[in-house]
Amino acid sequence: MRRTCCLAAILVLCLPPAGAAWAMQRADDEPPRERAPAKDDEDGPSLPTALPDGARLPEPAVVKSMRADGVAGRITVLDRSLSCPKCAGKGTKVTRKRTERGNMLEPVITETVGACPACAGFGFTDEPKRVGPVLDGVVSAIASLPHDLPTAPVLVERARAVLVRVGSTGPLTQAISSVDRNELVGERMSKPGTAVSVTGFVGKPILIGGGRRAYPVLVDGRALLLLRTPTIHCAPERGPALVGGILAGPVEGAEWDFGRTMVLDGGFLVPITPPVNRAPAPAVDDDAGAGSSKNPSGTGSGRSGTGRSGGK
Repeated sequence: MRRTCCLAAILVLCLPPAGAAWAMQRADDEPPRERAPAKDDEDGPSLPTALPDGARLPEPAVVKSMRADGVAGRITVLDRSLSCPKCAGKGTKVTRKRTERGNMLEPVITETVGACPACAGFGFTDEPKRVGPVLDGVVSAIASLPHDLPTAPVLVERARAVLVRVGSTGPLTQAISSVDRNELVGERMSKPGTAVSVTGFVGKPILIGGGRRAYPVLVDGRALLLLRTPTIHCAPERGPALVGGILAGPVEGAEWDFGRTMVLDGGFLVPITPPVNRAPAPAVDDDAGAGSSKNPSGTGSGRSGTGRSGGK
């Protein structure tokens, strides 16, 4: 009798209730459900991972060679053209105020540093027509640069730094690439050999034969282009980027959902980043009643100076 009671207690403790057992059996019988993608799982739009069968790429774009000093000159001009002409790219404006004190005392000169009214403190020009043609010149210069040139690595690094700056100009980035972007979407691209710069979403590189790779770029969510063997690449493989190169032509025989696809050669991929405001923070009195404060970078927003007092 005692052994029977012990066995019954073990069964009661170890076996699940009838409802729980039915639920477990039902879960085992049902096929596994796919987890709904979370917001963080979204990795941008769908882009090709390989060329379709029968696709034929155009011949490499032919670009006239350029001397090293010519390439360097175009890079310098692009860097200067980005800057606001009112503040020379500093993003700030200094206002000086003179206060007379009388009684043979020298006047007080007060300097206030604020945001440049022309660029709102960002330091960039708001004239895309001033930058667009210069950017096209740099695209052509990069494509024409011989890789065996001794100064090529230095010039490429200079170009990379300036192009990254172009990608951080905010609205200007979109404005200077709007013409090429609209032509690409409308399938009205210029003849081969033309410099092209657009903004788009870059995908992972795909093999195109001969050990070479091309980066697919989706423009405005509708048009696709392939950038072959970029000279400058510092953009994430999946993310927004400013893309430029020399137009080689369309991909022939490609039957896929991306429609007519254009190919660029010898170009660049740089990230699109938000612009940084360079203006100092407004002055705020501290607890001790000081007349000025410093911005997060340590630069004072206001300062004053006086001469030596006289009469004594």
